[in-house]
Amino acid sequence: MDFYDNAWETEQAAIDLLGTGRYRQSVFLSCLATELYLKSKLHLVDHGDDELETSHNVIKMLRVLSKRFPPKKRLKSMVEFSRKYYNEARYPYGGDVSAYNKDFAQQFLEFTAAIREYVENDCLATVEDLADKYSKD
Repeated sequence: MDFYDNAWETEQAAIDLLGTGRYRQSVFLSCLATELYLKSKLHLVDHGDDELETSHNVIKMLRVLSKRFPPKKRLKSMVEFSRKYYNEARYPYGGDVSAYNKDFAQQFLEFTAAIREYVENDCLATVEDLADKYSKD
């Protein structure tokens, strides 16, 4: 399974969790799906950071992708928000979880959908990218 397929499956799980009222977990999986969608296109850019694909630095992922594939929508604030709540939703120890309601979780699903649309429609491989990818030993 590649990053994109993993992202799609994770996004679907976030949707399912929203439907069952597990809002905090839906937010967490939305954030994870956002990360995976961005990682799915990192191979198309020269980012000079071998560890980026194993990190959770979605802000840097968007920054390096945006240099080659400028987004048509404003995504930076969405990605920053997702980065913040990736940990907060995952580790809510001692925190107030009342913010995790249906509307809040739905907002994250909308963020994830916007990132999915960006990688599907704006981050397109060129013929040269495909030749490089498939001509490697």
